[in-house]
Amino acid sequence: MSQTVSQPVKLTRSELKRKDILEGARRAFKEFGVVDASMDKVAEMASVSKRTVYNHFESKEVLVSYIIRDIWSKTMVDYDFKYNPNSDLKSQLMELVLNEVQLSQKEEFFELVRIAINYGLFSQDSFRTEMSQYFEQDTALIRWLKAACNDGRFDNMEPLKANKQIKALLKGQSFWPQILRFEAPLNEAESHQLAEETVDLILARYKKAE
Repeated sequence: MSQTVSQPVKLTRSELKRKDILEGARRAFKEFGVVDASMDKVAEMASVSKRTVYNHFESKEVLVSYIIRDIWSKTMVDYDFKYNPNSDLKSQLMELVLNEVQLSQKEEFFELVRIAINYGLFSQDSFRTEMSQYFEQDTALIRWLKAACNDGRFDNMEPLKANKQIKALLKGQSFWPQILRFEAPLNEAESHQLAEETVDLILARYKKAE
């Protein structure tokens, strides 16, 4: 019995242009830095006209925000990590938390976030609301916490609250100090230590006694 092979979705001309713009923007940001990469540079890197860039993204800040959401989605929301009832909690939670720490230590990500924060401070409420709603999506970590709770592995845990507690523990050392340029990005050993300390605190608070 023959099987139907699904064909790849063919992008429209507009979608191809948008894809080229995003790839060009990432190259421009990497080569010149987010602050110094103008929309002219983005257009040049994407091999499109500046008008085409503005047809898709009305400003550099909107373009930056789109890329941040794309990175967040691929790293946090679409990250394929499922709860395993037969595996110990610490090793699973360590992988998820370390994934978040490692994302937050990329210099490109710092630059993108700085631009988005600056834009958000002076933008309309609708933009801030849109960004807030986007980052409230269920991430791989939230889905894992919910699954572990449903499996009875934690006592008195509210997954969304626990997720916020984890974020708060991480951001104090691996986000705000770097965003504000008070400290250098964490190295691999420091990232692993922060992730392990955070996981140990969460497990000490919520893990059900065996």
